[in-house]
Amino acid sequence: MTTLGRIIEGLWDCKYCDTKAIKGSIRECPNCGKPRDEDTRFYLPSDREKFNYLNEEKSAEISRNPDWLCEYCGSLNSDKNTHCESCGAERTAENPDYFSNIAKMEAKKQSHSEDREVQETPTYNYVKNSYYSSNSKRQEENFFSKNWKWFIIIPLILSVVIGAICLIFIPREENITINDIRWERSISIERYKTVEESDWSVPSGGRILYTQQEIAGYEEVFDHYETYSKEVKKERLVGYEDYVVGYQDLGNGYFEEIIDQRPIYETYYETEDYTEAVYRDEPIYKTKYYYEIERWVYERSVKTSGADKNPYWGELNLNSDERESSRTEYYYIAYVNEKGKKKELSLKYEQWKELEVGDTVKIKKSLFGTGEVIT
Repeated sequence: MTTLGRIIEGLWDCKYCDTKAIKGSIRECPNCGKPRDEDTRFYLPSDREKFNYLNEEKSAEISRNPDWLCEYCGSLNSDKNTHCESCGAERTAENPDYFSNIAKMEAKKQSHSEDREVQETPTYNYVKNSYYSSNSKRQEENFFSKNWKWFIIIPLILSVVIGAICLIFIPREENITINDIRWERSISIERYKTVEESDWSVPSGGRILYTQQEIAGYEEVFDHYETYSKEVKKERLVGYEDYVVGYQDLGNGYFEEIIDQRPIYETYYETEDYTEAVYRDEPIYKTKYYYEIERWVYERSVKTSGADKNPYWGELNLNSDERESSRTEYYYIAYVNEKGKKKELSLKYEQWKELEVGDTVKIKKSLFGTGEVIT
Protein backbone atom coordinates (compact mmCIF):
# COMPACT_ATOMS: atom_id res chain seq x y z
CA MET A 1 0.00 0.00 0.00
CA THR A 2 1.37 3.39 -1.00
CA THR A 3 1.45 6.36 1.38
CA LEU A 4 2.80 9.91 1.20
CA GLY A 5 6.06 10.98 2.81
CA ARG A 6 8.27 14.05 3.09
CA ILE A 7 7.63 17.37 1.33
CA ILE A 8 10.17 18.58 -1.24
CA GLU A 9 10.40 22.10 -2.60
CA GLY A 10 10.05 22.10 -6.39
CA LEU A 11 11.30 24.46 -9.09
CA TRP A 12 9.78 26.48 -11.93
CA ASP A 13 11.01 28.58 -14.87
CA CYS A 14 10.04 32.14 -15.78
CA LYS A 15 8.88 32.33 -19.39
CA TYR A 16 9.29 36.12 -19.52
CA CYS A 17 12.98 36.52 -18.69
CA ASP A 18 14.03 32.87 -19.03
CA THR A 19 15.20 32.60 -15.42
CA LYS A 20 15.55 28.91 -14.56
CA ALA A 21 15.08 26.82 -11.41
CA ILE A 22 13.18 29.35 -9.30
CA LYS A 23 12.25 27.93 -5.89
CA GLY A 24 8.66 26.72 -5.54
CA SER A 25 8.16 28.87 -2.43
CA ILE A 26 8.71 32.04 -4.52
CA ARG A 27 5.60 33.25 -6.38
CA GLU A 28 7.15 36.11 -8.40
CA CYS A 29 10.27 35.80 -10.54
CA PRO A 30 13.18 37.33 -8.56
CA ASN A 31 14.62 38.70 -11.82
CA CYS A 32 11.67 40.36 -13.61
CA GLY A 33 8.93 40.28 -10.95
CA LYS A 34 6.38 38.43 -13.10
CA PRO A 35 4.17 35.97 -11.15
CA ARG A 36 3.65 32.33 -11.99
CA ASP A 37 0.96 31.95 -14.65
CA GLU A 38 -1.01 29.38 -16.61
CA ASP A 39 2.11 28.16 -18.48
CA THR A 40 4.08 27.43 -15.31
CA ARG A 41 5.10 23.82 -14.75
CA PHE A 42 6.68 22.63 -11.52
CA TYR A 43 9.51 20.10 -11.56
CA LEU A 44 12.19 18.52 -9.39
CA PRO A 45 16.00 18.65 -9.82
CA SER A 46 17.30 15.78 -11.95
CA ASP A 47 19.85 15.00 -9.23
CA ARG A 48 18.25 13.62 -6.08
CA GLU A 49 21.13 14.97 -3.98
CA LYS A 50 19.89 18.48 -4.76
CA PHE A 51 16.38 17.86 -3.36
CA ASN A 52 15.34 20.47 -0.77
CA TYR A 53 13.40 18.53 1.89
CA LEU A 54 11.26 20.57 4.29
CA ASN A 55 11.36 19.87 8.01
CA GLU A 56 8.23 18.75 9.86
CA GLU A 57 7.36 22.27 11.04
CA LYS A 58 7.50 23.79 7.56
CA SER A 59 5.81 20.75 6.00
CA ALA A 60 2.84 21.25 8.33
CA GLU A 61 2.38 24.78 6.95
CA ILE A 62 2.27 23.64 3.30
CA SER A 63 -1.12 23.13 1.71
CA ARG A 64 -1.65 19.81 -0.04
CA ASN A 65 -4.03 21.50 -2.50
CA PRO A 66 -2.94 22.91 -5.88
CA ASP A 67 -2.75 26.62 -6.74
CA TRP A 68 -5.73 28.25 -8.47
CA LEU A 69 -5.62 30.35 -11.64
CA CYS A 70 -7.00 33.89 -11.73
CA GLU A 71 -9.10 34.26 -14.90
CA TYR A 72 -8.62 38.05 -14.92
CA CYS A 73 -4.82 38.35 -14.87
CA GLY A 74 -3.82 34.72 -15.51
CA SER A 75 -1.57 34.35 -12.44
CA LEU A 76 -1.41 31.41 -10.05
CA ASN A 77 -2.38 31.86 -6.41
CA SER A 78 -2.06 29.75 -3.28
CA ASP A 79 -5.09 27.66 -2.30
CA LYS A 80 -5.08 29.53 1.01
CA ASN A 81 -5.80 32.87 -0.71
CA THR A 82 -9.39 33.95 -1.40
CA HIS A 83 -8.27 36.86 -3.61
CA CYS A 84 -5.67 37.09 -6.37
CA GLU A 85 -2.36 38.46 -5.06
CA SER A 86 -1.69 40.21 -8.37
CA CYS A 87 -4.98 41.93 -9.26
CA GLY A 88 -7.15 41.41 -6.15
CA ALA A 89 -9.90 39.53 -8.02
CA GLU A 90 -12.01 37.29 -5.80
CA ARG A 91 -11.72 33.52 -6.19
CA THR A 92 -14.87 31.81 -7.49
CA ALA A 93 -15.92 28.23 -8.19
CA GLU A 94 -15.15 28.89 -11.85
CA ASN A 95 -11.43 29.41 -11.23
CA PRO A 96 -9.53 26.29 -12.41
CA ASP A 97 -6.77 24.86 -10.27
CA TYR A 98 -3.23 24.05 -11.47
CA PHE A 99 -4.08 20.57 -12.74
CA SER A 100 -7.44 21.51 -14.28
CA ASN A 101 -5.73 24.31 -16.18
CA ILE A 102 -3.06 21.91 -17.50
CA ALA A 103 -5.72 19.41 -18.60
CA LYS A 104 -7.66 22.19 -20.32
CA MET A 105 -4.56 23.44 -22.16
CA GLU A 106 -3.58 19.92 -23.22
CA ALA A 107 -7.06 19.26 -24.59
CA LYS A 108 -6.96 22.52 -26.53
CA LYS A 109 -3.49 21.71 -27.86
CA GLN A 110 -4.61 18.27 -29.05
CA SER A 111 -7.66 19.64 -30.80
CA HIS A 112 -5.44 21.95 -32.88
CA SER A 113 -2.97 19.23 -33.82
CA GLU A 114 -4.99 16.08 -34.60
CA ASP A 115 -2.86 15.20 -37.64
CA ARG A 116 0.51 15.25 -35.89
CA GLU A 117 1.94 13.61 -32.81
CA VAL A 118 2.06 15.86 -29.78
CA GLN A 119 5.70 16.27 -28.78
CA GLU A 120 5.14 17.82 -25.35
CA THR A 121 5.37 15.43 -22.41
CA PRO A 122 2.01 15.29 -20.57
CA THR A 123 2.03 16.29 -16.91
CA TYR A 124 0.67 13.83 -14.36
CA ASN A 125 -0.14 14.04 -10.68
CA TYR A 126 2.49 11.37 -10.11
CA VAL A 127 5.92 12.44 -11.29
CA LYS A 128 8.50 9.85 -12.24
CA ASN A 129 11.43 9.47 -9.90
CA SER A 130 14.07 11.02 -12.13
CA TYR A 131 16.72 10.09 -9.58
CA TYR A 132 16.49 6.40 -10.39
CA SER A 133 17.02 6.82 -14.12
CA SER A 134 19.95 9.16 -13.60
CA ASN A 135 21.37 6.84 -10.97
CA SER A 136 21.21 3.92 -13.43
CA LYS A 137 23.03 6.03 -15.97
CA ARG A 138 25.73 6.83 -13.41
CA GLN A 139 26.08 3.13 -12.58
CA GLU A 140 26.52 2.35 -16.27
CA GLU A 141 29.13 5.10 -16.58
CA ASN A 142 30.90 3.80 -13.46
CA PHE A 143 31.04 0.30 -14.95
CA PHE A 144 32.79 1.54 -18.08
CA SER A 145 35.09 3.86 -16.14
CA LYS A 146 36.20 1.02 -13.86
CA ASN A 147 36.64 -1.55 -16.63
CA TRP A 148 37.92 0.55 -19.54
CA LYS A 149 41.37 -1.09 -19.32
CA TRP A 150 39.91 -4.50 -20.14
CA PHE A 151 38.24 -3.11 -23.27
CA ILE A 152 41.78 -2.28 -24.49
CA ILE A 153 43.76 -5.21 -23.05
CA ILE A 154 41.50 -8.04 -24.28
CA PRO A 155 41.57 -6.98 -27.99
CA LEU A 156 45.37 -6.53 -27.73
CA ILE A 157 45.81 -10.03 -26.29
CA LEU A 158 43.60 -11.50 -29.03
CA SER A 159 45.61 -9.65 -31.68
CA VAL A 160 48.88 -11.00 -30.28
CA VAL A 161 47.54 -14.58 -30.13
CA ILE A 162 46.15 -14.43 -33.67
CA GLY A 163 49.40 -12.90 -34.90
CA ALA A 164 51.43 -15.66 -33.23
CA ILE A 165 49.24 -18.34 -34.82
CA CYS A 166 49.70 -16.74 -38.23
CA LEU A 167 53.49 -16.60 -37.77
CA ILE A 168 53.59 -20.27 -36.78
CA PHE A 169 51.27 -21.84 -39.33
CA ILE A 170 51.39 -19.56 -42.38
CA PRO A 171 54.16 -20.73 -44.76
CA ARG A 172 57.13 -18.36 -44.91
CA GLU A 173 59.00 -17.38 -48.04
CA GLU A 174 62.80 -17.37 -48.10
CA ASN A 175 65.61 -17.07 -50.65
CA ILE A 176 68.11 -19.92 -50.27
CA THR A 177 71.16 -21.50 -51.93
CA ILE A 178 71.09 -25.30 -52.16
CA ASN A 179 74.21 -26.87 -50.66
CA ASP A 180 73.10 -30.50 -50.57
CA ILE A 181 70.47 -32.90 -51.93
CA ARG A 182 69.38 -36.37 -50.92
CA TRP A 183 66.60 -38.89 -51.40
CA GLU A 184 65.03 -41.87 -49.62
CA ARG A 185 62.86 -44.69 -50.98
CA SER A 186 61.29 -47.60 -49.15
CA ILE A 187 59.21 -50.65 -50.16
CA SER A 188 57.20 -52.30 -47.39
CA ILE A 189 56.88 -56.12 -47.66
CA GLU A 190 54.27 -58.28 -45.94
CA ARG A 191 54.37 -62.00 -45.22
CA TYR A 192 51.45 -64.41 -45.11
CA LYS A 193 51.82 -66.38 -41.91
CA THR A 194 49.98 -67.95 -39.02
CA VAL A 195 49.32 -65.62 -36.07
CA GLU A 196 47.49 -65.99 -32.78
CA GLU A 197 44.60 -63.65 -31.96
CA SER A 198 41.72 -63.40 -29.50
CA ASP A 199 38.23 -61.97 -29.84
CA TRP A 200 34.64 -62.48 -28.71
CA SER A 201 33.92 -64.32 -31.96
CA VAL A 202 35.98 -66.37 -34.41
CA PRO A 203 36.45 -64.91 -37.90
CA SER A 204 36.22 -67.06 -41.01
CA GLY A 205 39.36 -69.20 -41.33
CA GLY A 206 40.19 -69.06 -37.64
CA ARG A 207 41.06 -72.26 -35.76
CA ILE A 208 40.17 -72.28 -32.06
CA LEU A 209 43.02 -73.01 -29.69
CA TYR A 210 41.05 -72.61 -26.45
CA THR A 211 38.28 -70.50 -24.84
CA GLN A 212 37.77 -68.93 -21.40
CA GLN A 213 35.31 -66.68 -19.57
CA GLU A 214 36.53 -63.09 -19.36
CA ILE A 215 35.11 -59.71 -18.41
CA ALA A 216 33.66 -58.09 -21.52
CA GLY A 217 32.41 -54.96 -19.77
CA TYR A 218 30.52 -53.61 -16.78
CA GLU A 219 26.97 -52.55 -16.01
CA GLU A 220 25.74 -50.34 -13.17
CA VAL A 221 23.61 -52.26 -10.68
CA PHE A 222 21.78 -50.68 -7.75
CA ASP A 223 23.42 -51.60 -4.45
CA HIS A 224 21.97 -49.49 -1.63
CA TYR A 225 21.06 -45.99 -0.46
CA GLU A 226 23.37 -43.66 1.45
CA THR A 227 22.06 -40.91 3.73
CA TYR A 228 23.86 -37.56 3.75
CA SER A 229 23.35 -34.16 5.38
CA LYS A 230 23.64 -30.75 3.79
CA GLU A 231 23.17 -27.12 4.77
CA VAL A 232 20.24 -25.63 2.85
CA LYS A 233 20.07 -21.87 2.33
CA LYS A 234 16.61 -20.42 3.07
CA GLU A 235 14.95 -17.03 3.55
CA ARG A 236 12.27 -15.85 5.94
CA LEU A 237 10.27 -12.64 6.26
CA VAL A 238 11.41 -10.45 9.15
CA GLY A 239 9.60 -7.21 8.40
CA TYR A 240 8.97 -4.43 5.90
CA GLU A 241 10.78 -1.25 4.95
CA ASP A 242 9.56 1.95 3.36
CA TYR A 243 11.05 3.15 0.09
CA VAL A 244 10.33 5.96 -2.34
CA VAL A 245 8.62 4.86 -5.57
CA GLY A 246 7.97 8.34 -6.98
CA TYR A 247 6.95 11.91 -6.26
CA GLN A 248 3.50 13.50 -6.34
CA ASP A 249 3.25 17.00 -7.79
CA LEU A 250 1.09 19.00 -5.36
CA GLY A 251 0.56 21.70 -7.99
CA ASN A 252 1.69 24.50 -5.67
CA GLY A 253 5.48 24.49 -6.02
CA TYR A 254 5.98 21.48 -3.79
CA PHE A 255 6.16 17.72 -4.23
CA GLU A 256 5.49 14.88 -1.83
CA GLU A 257 7.21 11.50 -1.70
CA ILE A 258 5.16 8.46 -2.69
CA ILE A 259 6.09 5.74 -0.22
CA ASP A 260 5.60 2.02 -0.67
CA GLN A 261 6.67 -0.95 1.39
CA ARG A 262 8.78 -3.92 0.43
CA PRO A 263 9.46 -7.07 2.43
CA ILE A 264 12.76 -7.66 4.23
CA TYR A 265 14.10 -11.20 4.28
CA GLU A 266 16.94 -12.72 6.23
CA THR A 267 19.02 -15.68 5.15
CA TYR A 268 19.38 -18.68 7.40
CA TYR A 269 20.52 -22.27 7.00
CA GLU A 270 18.91 -25.55 7.94
CA THR A 271 20.45 -29.01 8.00
CA GLU A 272 18.53 -31.42 5.81
CA ASP A 273 19.03 -35.13 5.26
CA TYR A 274 18.84 -36.64 1.80
CA THR A 275 19.50 -40.02 0.26
CA GLU A 276 21.43 -40.99 -2.83
CA ALA A 277 21.39 -44.29 -4.64
CA VAL A 278 24.72 -46.09 -4.70
CA TYR A 279 25.51 -48.30 -7.67
CA ARG A 280 28.23 -50.87 -8.18
CA ASP A 281 29.91 -51.97 -11.39
CA GLU A 282 28.86 -55.54 -12.06
CA PRO A 283 31.18 -57.39 -14.47
CA ILE A 284 29.69 -58.96 -17.58
CA TYR A 285 31.34 -62.25 -18.49
CA LYS A 286 31.49 -63.64 -22.00
CA THR A 287 33.31 -66.40 -23.80
CA LYS A 288 36.57 -65.20 -25.34
CA TYR A 289 38.08 -67.18 -28.16
CA TYR A 290 41.80 -67.68 -28.66
CA TYR A 291 42.56 -68.86 -32.15
CA GLU A 292 45.14 -68.99 -34.90
CA ILE A 293 44.64 -67.61 -38.38
CA GLU A 294 46.61 -66.69 -41.49
CA ARG A 295 47.22 -62.96 -41.95
CA TRP A 296 49.33 -60.69 -44.09
CA VAL A 297 51.62 -58.92 -41.61
CA TYR A 298 54.55 -56.57 -41.99
CA GLU A 299 57.80 -58.46 -42.46
CA ARG A 300 60.53 -56.11 -43.69
CA SER A 301 61.38 -53.05 -45.80
CA VAL A 302 63.66 -52.67 -48.80
CA LYS A 303 65.25 -49.23 -48.43
CA THR A 304 67.43 -47.20 -50.77
CA SER A 305 68.89 -43.72 -50.35
CA GLY A 306 71.50 -41.44 -51.81
CA ALA A 307 72.98 -37.95 -52.04
CA ASP A 308 72.73 -37.74 -55.83
CA LYS A 309 70.11 -37.17 -58.54
CA ASN A 310 69.62 -40.87 -59.40
CA PRO A 311 66.95 -42.30 -57.10
CA TYR A 312 65.98 -45.93 -57.64
CA TRP A 313 63.86 -48.66 -56.04
CA GLY A 314 65.56 -51.62 -54.38
CA GLU A 315 65.18 -55.18 -55.67
CA LEU A 316 62.34 -57.10 -54.02
CA ASN A 317 63.38 -60.77 -54.24
CA LEU A 318 60.05 -61.89 -52.80
CA ASN A 319 59.51 -65.35 -51.34
CA SER A 320 56.39 -67.34 -52.22
CA ASP A 321 54.64 -66.20 -49.02
CA GLU A 322 55.56 -62.51 -49.41
CA ARG A 323 54.04 -59.53 -51.21
CA GLU A 324 54.66 -55.85 -51.72
CA SER A 325 52.53 -53.71 -49.41
CA SER A 326 53.34 -50.04 -50.08
CA ARG A 327 56.00 -47.65 -51.34
CA THR A 328 57.18 -44.33 -49.88
CA GLU A 329 59.60 -41.78 -51.28
CA TYR A 330 61.09 -38.55 -49.93
CA TYR A 331 63.24 -35.91 -51.64
CA TYR A 332 65.19 -33.25 -49.73
CA ILE A 333 67.25 -30.16 -50.35
CA ALA A 334 69.56 -28.75 -47.66
CA TYR A 335 70.52 -25.12 -47.10
CA VAL A 336 71.73 -22.66 -44.48
CA ASN A 337 69.09 -20.12 -43.41
CA GLU A 338 69.56 -16.42 -42.62
CA LYS A 339 70.48 -17.25 -39.00
CA GLY A 340 73.26 -19.62 -40.10
CA LYS A 341 71.40 -22.79 -39.15
CA LYS A 342 71.34 -25.89 -41.37
CA LYS A 343 67.83 -26.64 -42.59
CA GLU A 344 66.22 -29.27 -44.80
CA LEU A 345 63.14 -28.99 -46.98
CA SER A 346 61.04 -31.88 -48.31
CA LEU A 347 59.87 -31.40 -51.91
CA LYS A 348 57.80 -33.23 -54.46
CA TYR A 349 59.85 -35.26 -56.94
CA GLU A 350 58.73 -33.09 -59.89
CA GLN A 351 60.40 -30.02 -58.35
CA TRP A 352 63.35 -31.82 -56.73
CA LYS A 353 64.58 -33.40 -59.97
CA GLU A 354 64.98 -29.94 -61.58
CA LEU A 355 67.30 -28.63 -58.85
CA GLU A 356 71.08 -28.84 -58.48
CA VAL A 357 73.55 -28.06 -55.70
CA GLY A 358 74.47 -24.38 -55.93
CA ASP A 359 71.10 -23.25 -57.30
CA THR A 360 69.61 -20.13 -55.66
CA VAL A 361 65.83 -20.38 -55.40
CA LYS A 362 62.90 -18.88 -53.53
CA ILE A 363 61.01 -21.35 -51.34
CA LYS A 364 57.82 -21.36 -49.30
CA LYS A 365 58.26 -23.48 -46.17
CA SER A 366 55.70 -24.69 -43.61
CA LEU A 367 56.22 -25.33 -39.91
CA PHE A 368 56.42 -29.09 -40.58
CA GLY A 369 59.41 -28.97 -42.94
CA THR A 370 57.50 -29.41 -46.19
CA GLY A 371 57.26 -26.79 -48.87
CA GLU A 372 57.69 -25.87 -52.49
CA VAL A 373 59.99 -23.92 -54.76
CA ILE A 374 58.40 -20.71 -56.03
CA THR A 375 61.12 -19.54 -58.43
